[in-house]
Amino acid sequence: MSFIFDNKKNKKKCQIFTPQSMVDTMLDLAGYTTNLLGRRVLENSFGTGNILKAIVIRYIDSCLNDNIPFEIISENLGKDIYGIELDNELFYKCKEELNAIVAYYKLPPVEWSLYNDNALTWETDLSFDLIIGNPPYITYKEIDEDSKKQIKESFVTCSVGKFDYCYAFIEAGIQLLSTSGKLVQLVPSNIYKNVFANKLRHALKEHISTILDYPSQQIFQGVLTSTSIFLYDRTNQKEYICYRNETEQTELLIQRKQLNGKWMFSNSIIRDTNTIRFGDVFNASIVIATLLNEAFIVTKDKISEKAIEKSILRKAVSPRSLRYNREEYIIFPYKYDDNTLVHINSNTFKDDFPGAAKHLEEYIVKLDKRKKDKNVQWFEYGRTQALAHLNQRKLLISTVVTNKVDIYELDRDTIPYSGIYITEKSGSSFTLKNARFILESPEFMEYVKKVGISVSGQSLRITCKDINNFEFKGGS
Repeated sequence: MSFIFDNKKNKKKCQIFTPQSMVDTMLDLAGYTTNLLGRRVLENSFGTGNILKAIVIRYIDSCLNDNIPFEIISENLGKDIYGIELDNELFYKCKEELNAIVAYYKLPPVEWSLYNDNALTWETDLSFDLIIGNPPYITYKEIDEDSKKQIKESFVTCSVGKFDYCYAFIEAGIQLLSTSGKLVQLVPSNIYKNVFANKLRHALKEHISTILDYPSQQIFQGVLTSTSIFLYDRTNQKEYICYRNETEQTELLIQRKQLNGKWMFSNSIIRDTNTIRFGDVFNASIVIATLLNEAFIVTKDKISEKAIEKSILRKAVSPRSLRYNREEYIIFPYKYDDNTLVHINSNTFKDDFPGAAKHLEEYIVKLDKRKKDKNVQWFEYGRTQALAHLNQRKLLISTVVTNKVDIYELDRDTIPYSGIYITEKSGSSFTLKNARFILESPEFMEYVKKVGISVSGQSLRITCKDINNFEFKGGS
């Protein structure tokens, strides 16, 4: 699996320095402050070594304060402190700097328990009192296929869906803890809400003790991912976990039993019998997915140039195009009969719309390579589920919310190709006017802040499921 670093982007991610202030916060949270002799510690991806060096300095200072002889300190540095790093260059650089620390304190040379190895395949009979680290954040699409296969087979938290590389490091850490051990990790805050991190949250839920969250703070230079630190304590049996929003300087005690699905950090997640679930009276759905917008989305100039028939075109919009007043159209190779979607066969499409057919044939190779739904014809959209309910008035919002929810009203013929669209549910007395009022309410924005996944700065990503699960007071 060493070839995961063949991707230079991955290697660069693993060379990001952990700021000293965060290192100190992590060690303090772990209680790694005094009486450190005999406490076995592991950092299983030490990278540039900022955390490991801080551990060594604290260990030496603690031992010196306890008047422990120099020889004993050096001997036990090699017995109590362990580190693993896959990158060869980083490994030897960190080892040199640790030796420099030892020399600074005028201690005898240390026989380090450091391993230039892959932490996800490293084997040991040891268990650890403390495992602390900043695991590499590598997304699923950036992991090579062989590594994906090995990780899926080895780690329950990565067995389903598009996992992040750091999930496996967290699970590996839990497996190596002693019965009274603690795990402190600096991680992306999206692990609390990402759908593919559900198994990871399940693994953490029983003993997670404290979460320090840093929304909208840029902890790492050039990295927009929101950051969090958590403490997992095997001895912790409390009914509540402590959640601290370090950006807003607020603290909450969250009932552990509330942590299901996405973790929403609020003390107000108690079902009110007078509330109504948004999805019970409206439909919030993902928009159409052509799986090749470059072929289907066209401008007026393109329509004229390719002689695309106007009768097969509909106005196309996205939250971005509406925001910037960009005029676009979409080839719509379907019909509606009394709001029922009707498919056109290939021969009819070519005969009735030769201009559109000729245009799409220029993309035939890409169209055929799409991972489309079963029975989708070459000239149709790759996903067809959204089409069944589109032929009506609707609202459109972006999946990314920044400061407020921007809502756009669309007529029945307009086709949204990005974002989430909302329609009235058959049999419901609630109208789109009601839906707009609800989605623009301060209560919904507060809900977005709890359930949304941070993408950059003040921006939060939400899903159709999030919207459908929102509960509002009746009468809105």
